[in-house]
Order: sequence, then C-alpha cells, then structure tokens
Amino acid sequence: MLKKNLTLSLLLLGAAPAMAGETLNTIIGGGAGGAAGAVIGKQMAGDTGALVGAALGGAAGGAATANRGNKNEAALGGAVGALGGAALGKNVAGNSGQVIGAGIGGAAGSALGASSGDNHRKEVHHHHYKKKKKKKYRRWDD
Repeated sequence: MLKKNLTLSLLLLGAAPAMAGETLNTIIGGGAGGAAGAVIGKQMAGDTGALVGAALGGAAGGAATANRGNKNEAALGGAVGALGGAALGKNVAGNSGQVIGAGIGGAAGSALGASSGDNHRKEVHHHHYKKKKKKKYRRWDD
C-alpha cells in the first residue's frame, strides 16, 4: 500500500510544475477527458479499450479547452499523458488507479503541451505606413 501511495504522490508532484503555467480550463479538460475516456473504454473493450479511450479522451479534452494557438500541442500532450497515466495507474492501483492515472496524466500532459506551444509561436505585427512622396522643385513648372 505504501508503494502505491508513494508512486501516485510522485506522479502528482511531477505534474505540479506543468500545471503552473497553463490555464485551469486546459488542466481540467485534459484530466476529465482522460478519466472519462478510460471509464468508457474499459466498459466497451476492457483494458486495451481503457488505454485507447484515455488517450482519445485526453486529446479531446485538452484540445477543446486549450487556447487558440495551442490546441494541437494540448491534444498531443493530453493523449500521451492520459495513456501513460492510465498504464501506470493500472499497474500501481488496479482499475481505480487506471482512471485516476488517466485523469492526472491527461491534465499534466495537456498543460505541458499547451505551455510548450507558447514557446515557438510569437505574433509579430508590422505596421506598414504609407510613404509620402516628396515633390521635387522643378524650374519649368513655375
């Protein structure tokens, strides 16, 4: 029991820095999507279905709630995080651990993905002003 609690607490501590920089909506969306996907996938197709459902749910939840420019990164991060969390949670604490792991992994993964998307996209606005043409003085116009 101590080993299970220690592993889940380490998983939570590892997810805390990832969640600090991104909005709460992305964290909740990835976590809820991963957990719900794991539950639905488990009912439909067993353990393999739970893993696939967690990945799809984490991707959908992360992408649906991420900021405009970070949807792809949040979806990918949510899918990978929920998949890894569900697999680790199943090994540590059984079926309930699988759902908890998918939720935590989806939340951390979508937050990490969305925050990494901020690094490479910077909007640069260039202002194009009209140039005024100078009129030259011409002697024959006098």
